[in-house]
Amino acid sequence: MTEIKEILKLSVEERLHLVQTIWDSISGEAEEADISDEHKAILNDRLESYKNNPKDNVHWEEVDKKVRKVL
Repeated sequence: MTEIKEILKLSVEERLHLVQTIWDSISGEAEEADISDEHKAILNDRLESYKNNPKDNVHWEEVDKKVRKVL
């Protein structure tokens, strides 16, 4: 945990650069990551639900607007 404490001492700009560097290293490998059969099934169910009932879905902008009203 000492490493975390040292990272938190960095400036915001330095931490953002670190996060971007980490993200770039992950994104290159993310396409190779395996998705569990359970997650694949969930994604397939959601896609099938969308195909069968496209009007039942809500655009992100609508969800965002509703959430911001509550906050």
